[in-house]
Amino acid sequence: MRTFFCLLFSGLLTLAARGALCEYEIDVPAGEASALLSLELPAEALISLGGRPECLRILDRHGKAVPWVREQIMSSATVHVQDECGSAGTLVREIGQGGLELHFELDEKSAQPNALSIETSVRNFEQTVEILGWENGTWNSLLEDGFIFDSSRILQLRNVDLTFDSRKCRKFKVLISQAALERQAELRSVRQTWNKDEAVEMVSATEIRTQAFKIDRLRFWRRYDRQAEDKPCWLTVDGKEFSMQSVPDQKQTSVELSPSCFPVCGIRIECAEANFSRKVRVLQQKKQLLAEERIWAIDLPGYRKNHLQFLFAPQNAGALQVLFQDDDNPPLKLQKIQYLIPAYRLLFFAEVEQLPCRLTAEPDGAEPHYGSTELIREALQKTTVQKATLLERKGDPIPLQAAVKNSFPRWILYVVLCLAAGTLAWALAAAARKNSTDT
Repeated sequence: MRTFFCLLFSGLLTLAARGALCEYEIDVPAGEASALLSLELPAEALISLGGRPECLRILDRHGKAVPWVREQIMSSATVHVQDECGSAGTLVREIGQGGLELHFELDEKSAQPNALSIETSVRNFEQTVEILGWENGTWNSLLEDGFIFDSSRILQLRNVDLTFDSRKCRKFKVLISQAALERQAELRSVRQTWNKDEAVEMVSATEIRTQAFKIDRLRFWRRYDRQAEDKPCWLTVDGKEFSMQSVPDQKQTSVELSPSCFPVCGIRIECAEANFSRKVRVLQQKKQLLAEERIWAIDLPGYRKNHLQFLFAPQNAGALQVLFQDDDNPPLKLQKIQYLIPAYRLLFFAEVEQLPCRLTAEPDGAEPHYGSTELIREALQKTTVQKATLLERKGDPIPLQAAVKNSFPRWILYVVLCLAAGTLAWALAAAARKNSTDT
């Protein structure tokens, strides 16, 4: 009996201490006595710490908990925007030395332009362009040495866009250097004169043709940069080995995935085929339909585009099944299936006397409630956030933890530990009394 209780107590203590098996020291930049820190969480660290972000814990040098707030990282990209400024042509004419003159007037409600496109189907040309604007009763030069060209015959390069400062002008004059282009024929004619014995004279000639520089359309633009809406960032985690099975009667290919961390919010597919299209369904534990999307890829000279990833509702447990609807196509040569998890960062306060801090996990732990969320978010708006990083891992990785169930409160574990400790103490005391009696 005594041996049984010793083993039970030892096992429970080992279970309670498993969170200390794996940890990462947090590298904090040198600075002030206290700071608001941001720690971005790599997927490898999350997997090593049990795969559950709610189990994460930050401890200071004394082993005390450091409150944190977890949030998904958002991207704030800058996008390039161009809005067309409506205009109407008022004059087109050829001018001296073979040039071309065009007049345009902006629509009443059009914005002030800062770019011009001269759209033409003509190939292999070079043109000098000057833009003038009507201001204060006279034409003023807005762009003197604009240059458009196409070199398709030698190299696929083309530019028909010009940038200029329109000031406050609403009327424009566009001067193009050549209204017509001289083209040399690819074939040449050869004439040879013969006498009775030999050639006397040979004359070769190349035909020169004239081609009008036809303008399909001239457009004014307002181009500017603006901040795009913040979008959530995702981390891709390799599915590593996955089981793949053909289902001929349904013309499908089935793939089973067992995620190594959660929550899983989407998948990304890589395969050997360059041009393909397939309908894909994702199911949770072969029952619940999470998503149905069409993936596709086009990879041709000069044009490449694809749609190989998609999102679904966050999944916190269980295996995933991915069904590819092949129809009469051969199965895809799958190279990799990755699942998408949120890119998280932990925000926390740190003071010099607390350093070094370390990131670890509490196995089977629930999401902590520190009561400092509002305080950290207020500081986030008022102060500069310093970036912290993780150093090398110490200890053995923690296996993937099961999702926390509310039906088993943690206080029960503490009661069991106390009972086990009391029982062990009683057994040791009884053994000591027995030994003293025997002697």
